[in-house]
Amino acid sequence: MRPTSQLPVTLFLLTVLTASAGPCLAQAPEPEAAAPAAVSPTAVPPSDTPLAQATDAGVTAQESRPADDPRLAGSPGFKGFFKDVGRDYAQWFTLDTARTLTLGTATALFVRPFDEKITEARFDEIAGGLTVGDEYGNLTLQVPLAVAWWGIGAAKGSRRASAAGRDLLRAQISATSWTYAIKYAVRRTRPNGDPRAFPSGHSSATFATATVLHTHYGWKAGLPFYALGVYTAASRIHDRKHWLSDTVMGAAVGITAGRAVTFRLRQHPVRVVPAITRGGAMVQFVVDP
Repeated sequence: MRPTSQLPVTLFLLTVLTASAGPCLAQAPEPEAAAPAAVSPTAVPPSDTPLAQATDAGVTAQESRPADDPRLAGSPGFKGFFKDVGRDYAQWFTLDTARTLTLGTATALFVRPFDEKITEARFDEIAGGLTVGDEYGNLTLQVPLAVAWWGIGAAKGSRRASAAGRDLLRAQISATSWTYAIKYAVRRTRPNGDPRAFPSGHSSATFATATVLHTHYGWKAGLPFYALGVYTAASRIHDRKHWLSDTVMGAAVGITAGRAVTFRLRQHPVRVVPAITRGGAMVQFVVDP
């Protein structure tokens, strides 16, 4: 059980972070409907043939319908949430995940020879400012932050902000489960002698949050939260709770979890639309926004 004296710190951090989310929640306008952008070698002239008219009518009807914003994708309801959580795990077995984890593992192996030296340095010059990292990276703050973002977004009627909060919560579930699966498999000892050092759970939680917010709102929102992730990692090293390589791998796991739950935001489906012209036929490649 966590010390009671730390509870006010947790509540204070949660209040500050929720307040800082206000601009994103308030300034997250609902996406406007946009017609797909067509890329074709030549313009399609009008045609009087029935097939051409039917094709043109089909494309026109498709373009007139509001485009579904990928941010709003997701299975509805309580059961739908857990259905999407299951899909998040499936996203770990992709090329994108392999690249991220390979880079994270390689970086962790590269910095591993410096673990003891960095830990013994203890960041004494800035030690006084590293006292809040343990609270910020703890799930007792990260999970309420995600739920609050989801709830405030829903209360304000912002489907985009609500979807971001939903993704934040899913990212914490994904990051935590994979972090502890690796912890129990590796069984590395912490600098203070405690078990299950690799990877850092605090780092994975904070970088998962940063990745989701970066994907939904861009670098202006993501960069401060990435900085908080680095701050949390530094505090864990200073407190002798983790080695440097633990925090590096934890960041990789968190980023992967964040990307897994927001993969749909990076998808740009390409549709092939045939068309009949007076001089023959053509194929249009339509990129959905």
